[in-house]
Amino acid sequence: MLTRCKPLVEEAVRPLAAALARTGLHPSALTLAGPLLGFLACLWFVRSGEILPFCAAMGGIGLLDALDGAVARAGGRASRFGAYLDAVCDRYVDAMAALSVARVTGHWLLIAVVLVGALLVSYAKARAAMEVPVSNLEWPDLMERAERSVLFLGGLAASVLIPWRPLGRDLFWWTLLALAILTHLTVLQRVLRARRLIRQRSM
Repeated sequence: MLTRCKPLVEEAVRPLAAALARTGLHPSALTLAGPLLGFLACLWFVRSGEILPFCAAMGGIGLLDALDGAVARAGGRASRFGAYLDAVCDRYVDAMAALSVARVTGHWLLIAVVLVGALLVSYAKARAAMEVPVSNLEWPDLMERAERSVLFLGGLAASVLIPWRPLGRDLFWWTLLALAILTHLTVLQRVLRARRLIRQRSM
């Protein structure tokens, strides 16, 4: 899973994070910049319909998401609320991106199914943590946020770069279909894990 590459990403951004921390920049400013830049990128995308620049912009915002935590650790400002705020902002970015892409491509139904699944993937873990103590390391699942984002943006870009339409559908439609299936399988995976952990730790 791409989430397992997170230590490599953090190592790569560590010098930049240390430099930003020395300026006194608060990590929450970077966290809040994500949804703000995401909103501006989505607004521009809805007005222009330019898919490839939008994919590049959202990819950059995704990299920014990896930077705020690194800045917090480099500056000794890491906190539980910072992690919480980061997770909330991530959900806003995901929802804005999905809705703007639905508006441009017209794939409303499939994107709605994917978005519901993505939100339930997050909720399934958060709700389990309300019942019993859980660790993030216990949840290495099929389609986490990094995997979903890469597949979503990759499929969107491929629909422009590769003019192949199997059964009359563009590649992004097929990407969404795969995401819809895999995301809800991930929800099921987390529900089954939550059942096991709750039974084990409630005894």
